[in-house]
This record gives sequence, structure tokens and C-alpha cells, in this order.
Amino acid sequence: MSYWTVFDNQMRVKKEVYRLNATHRMIEEFVRERLAKSDLGAHTLDHTRRVYTLSIEIGREIGADLKILGAAALLHDIGRPEEATTSISHAILSGNMSRDILKKVGLDDAEIDKVVDAIRTHRFSEGIEPNSLEGEILSDADKLDAMGAIGVFRAIAQAASTGVGIEGFLKHADEKLLKLRDLMYTDQARIEAENRHQTLEVFVKQLRDESSRKISDLDRVQDKTHG
Repeated sequence: MSYWTVFDNQMRVKKEVYRLNATHRMIEEFVRERLAKSDLGAHTLDHTRRVYTLSIEIGREIGADLKILGAAALLHDIGRPEEATTSISHAILSGNMSRDILKKVGLDDAEIDKVVDAIRTHRFSEGIEPNSLEGEILSDADKLDAMGAIGVFRAIAQAASTGVGIEGFLKHADEKLLKLRDLMYTDQARIEAENRHQTLEVFVKQLRDESSRKISDLDRVQDKTHG
């Protein structure tokens, strides 16, 4: 293979990467507008950007379609604001709301359907299995962002915004967060999940120990007062 052939191939790759990035940037602008008012709780624009980054990192390593994957990652939560008022899963809402912007940025019907399907199946709590590699990666990235130090921060932010307090946080950790490690689809996510799980586990244990100790101390004081 000649130097010029190699050079030409490299330039084609660079042009493709640039085109994909430009497409994703246009989608992100749309997402930013949709989530502009979602600055509290766990599902903010920052969360979307982290899920996008994790998805692309994993996708590049295992050969996913980054065009489909990146679009799905950016759009996966845009239905969140409407979920509370409609009682319809944001995984359904987000997919349906994505079609117009995806067509606008140049995806064809088949590509749009793949993005919508990945979004529809990303929510593990609904018990729906992803139908594609891109769907698996998106689901993994979304779960990873609920773990580790970031996961702790997000869960506390959500507990504060909903007023459930420490007990609500611990309940959420027991029922969901501490189970995520065993729900990953890709090997890359499993490795990262193991590290993040340890951080989450240590924090939950420490918080439970400290909060229960304070309650026990108060009970003893009250017993002595009334004794």
C-alpha cells in the first residue's frame, strides 16, 4: 500500500469523524434546549454528556455504530420532563420525540429506527432487553453513570430534590444502585462497574453506619430522660 493510499484513507476517516461529531453537536444543541429547565436532580444535561462520553468510549473499543450510538446517548433522556406529567415512560417519549431532530440532521428512516430502538430499550428497570449492540452499550453507560462517586452525587441530588432524605437514598441504593454491577452487557462496562460498585458500596455502608448510630444515640438519651 502506497503512502498516498494510506494518507487518503486517513483523511477519509478524519472527514467521517468530523461529520459524525458535527451531527452529534447539532443534536446536543436540541437536547440542551429540551433539558434547559432540568437543572436539579439526577437527570441533567451533565448526565447526558457523561452517558454520551461513556457510550462512545465503549463503542469505539468494540466496533459499534457510533453515529447511531452517539445520537441515542444524547437523546435518551429528553422525555424526562414530560414523564412526570404524562406517566408515560421517558424511554418511549424520548424515542418518539427524537424522530424530527434525527431527520433534520440527516439520518435516514432505517437509522432513525435504530436510534429510537436503542433509546426505547435502555431503561433496565422496565425489563426490556436491548435489540442491538448500540442498545446494550447505551444501557450500560446509563447504568454506569448511576454508580461510583458520580452515582452517589446524582442519587443525593435526586433525594434532595424530592425530599426523601437519607432513608430514601439508602432505599434507592439497596433496590437499584447496588444491583447495577451485575446487569452490564459488555465486558468493558463490567470492568468499570466493578470499580464504581466498590466506591458506591463503601459510601452506602458508611452512611448507613453513621446515620443509624445517631438514631441509636438519640433513643438512648430519650430512654434515660423518661426513665
